[in-house]
Order: sequence, then C-alpha cells, then structure tokens
Amino acid sequence: MHTMLALLLWIAANPTVVLTPSYPPNAVVGGTVTSVMHVAAGKVRSLDILQGDASFVDSVRAALLGWRFRPEASGDFLAVVNFRSPQLHAVGASATRKLEPLSSPAGLAVPRSVVEPAYPANSLGAGGVVLQLELSESGAISKVQVVQGLGDLTEPCISAVRQWRFSPARDGSGKYLASEAYAVFVLRRPVLAR
Repeated sequence: MHTMLALLLWIAANPTVVLTPSYPPNAVVGGTVTSVMHVAAGKVRSLDILQGDASFVDSVRAALLGWRFRPEASGDFLAVVNFRSPQLHAVGASATRKLEPLSSPAGLAVPRSVVEPAYPANSLGAGGVVLQLELSESGAISKVQVVQGLGDLTEPCISAVRQWRFSPARDGSGKYLASEAYAVFVLRRPVLAR
C-alpha cells in the first residue's frame, strides 16, 4: 500500500510537458539558474528565481512557466537549470561551478555546486535534457530519472548530475527530509574561443 501511494505521488509530480530554455544567442559563457516552480492543479502558477546569472533568467522563466504536470499535482518544485559553457575547451571535460549559499525554502533542497556535462567529441547535438532527481535526507542524489533525453548527450548529463551537491531539505522544525528536484541542462554545439 505504501509503495503504491509513493508511485502515485511520483506520477503526479512527473511533468507531462517540459520546455527547455533557449540558449541566449549572445552568451559566451555558461551559467546556472536555481528556481522554485509553484504548481497548483498541474500548472506552474508562479516562479521564484533563487539565484542565477542575469543573462539566462528570462529564458528560464519563459520555459518553466510552460511546464505542465498531471492535474492532481500541487506544491513547490525545485528546478536547477545549467547552461553548459559553449567553449570548445570544454569538449570531453567537466567543469564544476560552486554556487552562492542559499537558505533553503521549506521542504526543498538547494544546490551547492553543479558539474557541467562533458560534450561527446563526435556529437553535433544541441538542445535540452531534463532529469528528475530524488534526494536523500542528507541531500545526496539517490535516483536519477530521465524526463526528456537528447540522444548521445543524455548520458553525459546523467554522469554530471550525479556529481552535483545539495544542501538537504528541511521541514519547519529543521528536521532533514528526502526531497525531489529537477535538473535541466541546456547544451549548444561548442564554439572555438581563445
């Protein structure tokens, strides 16, 4: 019975429509935006940006406000959007980005550091990968589920997100909680840069 309830809650919290942000055309470096989607009756009603690089915020806001969940889904959902650095030097390498410390909204974990995915040497792909993360009471990633993949770019995103670090979610009394989050990767083809 408990397993069935957990499965039903997971299905309700799994988005049915995801839009990935567009990569700003003038951006020459990557960035990360952390946000909270406020969902009621399956629709994202509002969005709070907790932190982020200014050039990426509008794109994230426009995309996440278009997400849809099952009609019974309500609550707050953390989304961390990483725009992978487009420089060619990042091909085959991962870069770690430490984030500004955040106070955790009730019931949600917050990221401390993110790792950009390696870009496969033979890939020509561009677009977005969306992953649903289950986080333990310690903030460790216990499960990664692909919501939207992107061919040979999906596996590097999964490998990168497993290296992300989160401060754990807490309830109103300060007790650590298991939680969920969404990791969104926006990738474009690497460019030559000096």
